[in-house]
This record gives sequence, C-alpha cells and structure tokens, in this order.
Amino acid sequence: MMDERPEGATRTGEPTLNRILREMNDEGHFKASVLVSTEGLPLSSASSPFDTETMAAMVALVKNTIQQAREHIGLDEIDEVSIVQGDKMRLICRYLVVGDEELILSVIAPPHQTYRRLTNRALREIKRVWRRIYVA
Repeated sequence: MMDERPEGATRTGEPTLNRILREMNDEGHFKASVLVSTEGLPLSSASSPFDTETMAAMVALVKNTIQQAREHIGLDEIDEVSIVQGDKMRLICRYLVVGDEELILSVIAPPHQTYRRLTNRALREIKRVWRRIYVA
C-alpha cells in the first residue's frame, strides 16, 4: 500500500520539524532556517542556499557570545538575538526550552521582512512536535 500522507507529515498527519521550517520560510520569504541544539548541532533545517552546518556553527558562536555577555553583564534570560547586515538582511536566533532541551531556531530574513509572528508560530509548533516525539 502506498503512503499517501502529505510530504513532511508523520503517519498521523502531524507536521514534522522540517515541514514547520519549510512552511515558515515560504510564508516569510526567509532565506534559510535551522533548528539547532545548544551544542551547535543542526537538528532540522529547510532547504536553502546556505550550508546548514555552517549556519549551525554560526548560531552556536552567537549563543556562546550571548552566554558570556549574560555572565559578565548579569542579563536575564534572552529571548532573541538579531544580527543585522548593512543591507538590512538579518540573522535571527530565537531561544526555546522544551522539557530539558534548550534549542535555538535561527532564521535568515531578507531586508525589512517581518518575522516575529511567523517565528512565534513556528516555536509553538516545534514545542508541540518535540514534546510528542521526545518528551512523551
């Protein structure tokens, strides 16, 4: 029997992490997105012209820099870090905790593109999928 589920969905029709990222990229016209562990390991990504492992390493570097800043300055938890290029293209790193796991959703957004609503929705969906698969 042929599997007729939509691409990027589980057998129950639930979205996968890759599908969540792909749909977010499509709707927001994002150049790339990757879900990364705090160790810098890519867990999921949407296809893009950017190398996933390089992007994950960049995100880990940003995370380490933020951690050092938190320790030296005494900042509370950080929700988001955004690095803006001269042409206004930006690298956005959104942090989330699911169970015992700390994850980072990273997006490369084109100049002047809104992203917060889409990344908020993606974070909620990622948490739901992660809990179902890994925390249950």
